[in-house]
Amino acid sequence: MGICMKPHWVLLALTGVLVIGCGGESVSKTSSILGTVLDIDNNPVRDALVTTRFGSTRTSPTGAYTLPAQGNGAVEVTASLSRNGVQYRGRATAFDYVNERTQSVNIIVGPVNELGSISGNVQDRFGNALQDASVFAYNGAGSSVRVFSDENGDYQFRDLVGGVTYTVLAGGQGFRSDSTQIILGTSDSRTANFVLDDPGLPNLQPPQNVFATSWVSPSDATRLPKGSPYDAIKKLIDPKYKGHKQGKASRAPSGMQVEVDLEWDEQRFPDLLGYGIYRAASSNGALTGVDFLPEPLAAFYVDMDVQPNTTYSHCLTTISAAFPDFPDQTESDLSTRVVSQTLDKLNLSNPTLNPLTFRWQSGSGADSFVVFVFDEFPGIGVDSIWNNSGNRATGTSATYTGPPLTAGQTYYYVVVGLANNDDSRTISQIASFKL
Repeated sequence: MGICMKPHWVLLALTGVLVIGCGGESVSKTSSILGTVLDIDNNPVRDALVTTRFGSTRTSPTGAYTLPAQGNGAVEVTASLSRNGVQYRGRATAFDYVNERTQSVNIIVGPVNELGSISGNVQDRFGNALQDASVFAYNGAGSSVRVFSDENGDYQFRDLVGGVTYTVLAGGQGFRSDSTQIILGTSDSRTANFVLDDPGLPNLQPPQNVFATSWVSPSDATRLPKGSPYDAIKKLIDPKYKGHKQGKASRAPSGMQVEVDLEWDEQRFPDLLGYGIYRAASSNGALTGVDFLPEPLAAFYVDMDVQPNTTYSHCLTTISAAFPDFPDQTESDLSTRVVSQTLDKLNLSNPTLNPLTFRWQSGSGADSFVVFVFDEFPGIGVDSIWNNSGNRATGTSATYTGPPLTAGQTYYYVVVGLANNDDSRTISQIASFKL
């Protein structure tokens, strides 16, 4: 597998995917839950109230949340908000283990009056009920929702967005998964039962076509009603950008959010348990196992445990349901190494008039720059009225050449710096001006 540390993190993370029937959870509150709240289009949702029976918090401008001091074992997480008189809600289940931060738990919200449910039972091939089997519901937008079966093998997805086709999959360590597709209508309730067989030893292939994109952005835009403005700008640059599905919490300097987004070709086979994430702080250094992604349906991961102005490389492995037995056959070789370079903060200078010229400071590491101008504060669904993407700036200024602007009106702008064939990106603060 190359130079790497064999992952204690995989064994620990598998606590949340074991199918064991553990007979209840500890109430010791030592663990944390983190994740992202998304809408059905996979856009981040800001200022949603996220609650468990152990506490509550609100999502950040990027839709992210962290809940400390949660109980160990299965914990239901609910997200809710009201927007333009419409109530939204969504649910998922985390599995916390002692003194560790759980894997990212994403929650997809939809209008309350359109929500549906999927429920059923999970058994082994002998007809025995399976407790703590993982059941995933995936709508194809990049993030799945997970719940766990109870002591009777029963599971239930509540508050799923209706009018969507879901792939529903049940599985866990030591069992071959079972799956089906369900068209869930608005306010609909559907049933799907699953039978899990013994796992095989498939010929595992590492993830293919892995690629990485790095982002540096401010972390303090908190006043806007339309989701994360920075995620909106990222989508203007890259329509495929999926929003956050992070693993570890960011350790970047205060006021900055630094991430490396990893994507690869989806793999679908019954013995797939998830993926191992390996990282090196150089282009060819020794790799260390840093995370386990228990996601057999999607193929996207955000590494936020990174720093600005640094070279990283990542490799992935495919892990089967029989892991850790027969380790040489249940974890694949490493994928092709993918190298990324994070940039640094992009600081703005005051614009000048006659002609209107946008200015920024050097030192971010970017070599080309795109300015986006908006006639309202940017957010999801807000398009720029002008940008210079067809004629990028290469210095520290760009002159406005767009449609006439109205005197006295407030306009907003943001500068995006790019490098390394646009795979490295840094976003400035959002600033405003009046003529």
